[in-house]
Amino acid sequence: MKTNKSLLGILIVLIVSISCKKDDDNSFDEIVEPTNNIVGSLWINNSNVFTELDLKDNQQINTFTTLSSFHCNEFEGTFICTQGEYTGTKTVQRKGSFNGDLMWSKDYVKDSERYFQINATAIHQNSILLSYRIVNATTFTSTYHLEALELDTGDVIWSIELGNEVKKFTPYKNKIITELSVGSSTMELLSINPDNGHIDTRIPFTDRISKLIGGASSVLIMTWSNSIVSMDAELNVNWTFNTGSPNILGGYEIGNQFIFYSRDQTVYSIDKSEGDLIWNHTYTGKFPLAIDISNDTVFISHKEEGESNIVTKTLDVFTGEELDSYSYMTAEEWNSSATKYYFFDNHLLLFNIVPDDNKANIALINISDKTLLWERELEQIAYPHLIITPTGFYQ
Repeated sequence: MKTNKSLLGILIVLIVSISCKKDDDNSFDEIVEPTNNIVGSLWINNSNVFTELDLKDNQQINTFTTLSSFHCNEFEGTFICTQGEYTGTKTVQRKGSFNGDLMWSKDYVKDSERYFQINATAIHQNSILLSYRIVNATTFTSTYHLEALELDTGDVIWSIELGNEVKKFTPYKNKIITELSVGSSTMELLSINPDNGHIDTRIPFTDRISKLIGGASSVLIMTWSNSIVSMDAELNVNWTFNTGSPNILGGYEIGNQFIFYSRDQTVYSIDKSEGDLIWNHTYTGKFPLAIDISNDTVFISHKEEGESNIVTKTLDVFTGEELDSYSYMTAEEWNSSATKYYFFDNHLLLFNIVPDDNKANIALINISDKTLLWERELEQIAYPHLIITPTGFYQ
């Protein structure tokens, strides 16, 4: 193949360096940069300063500052936010977007005798569920409460006092399933009527709960005691599935499957109806880090024992067959125990916090193309708050 020299010169300047052989089998090796067509942003915060970064090039888009501690939870596009210093007045807000207009607010006012701690929020139909404790400012003893607010106005529908701390709760069908902490390893489960706050069922539960999931057809409970438990709305046990280690990662439903990653280094898919094993995939010598599901694909990340790289694999959701793998080499100061994993749109965002060095690291990986799109080191500690893409919100 013959090439005009002037044209070759232009190509060299505008595109890449090209090596050319002086025969009819001339070949050109073009250096191709990773394609990043992702649309979306990442909100991070340092103290009361919130910054929005473009996912395409990690450059700043927006920023705002709050007067006190601020946190938002997103529920299918509805933002419920809490604001206020630790021992100060707390304000619960509904906003149109993360940094958008305020729709209403409700104050939990500190006085000389008490202050409030807002714990968890959720949305059930047309109400906001809110758990909090009231702390006596002199004795520092607490009372624990759960209440429902009107979604559109913030007005109180009902409020109940509970004898112990609310650890978790999840809406399920026509009930609110609530976990109370009775002691270090003893729990209670409540089934609460969402219309009036009446406790319909109350039972002891001796396993320490890692996740409480209101599923499509049952309440699914992941435990630190090496089991998965399925219950109905009245807290009757449907089945129990046992594993070799605590179960704290994942807990995703797809069709009739419930998929999770156990600390026994195995990814499990079990039948939600009967609790039977559908498939499993074991990674011996690997420390499980994260799992998610999207587009009939299971995404998992694990760490090689004694190695610094994070390996991300994709599995077929129906068979557990391994499809692909990508390895990301972390920096020497990377703090594995302080890394958050966000799977979205066939991408993985890693957010690593290094408190000893007062900094954070971010990396964005295209899992499908097996390419590192960008990485950035922040020169101060920051925390991830929310990822926004056209497909949804990720926290």
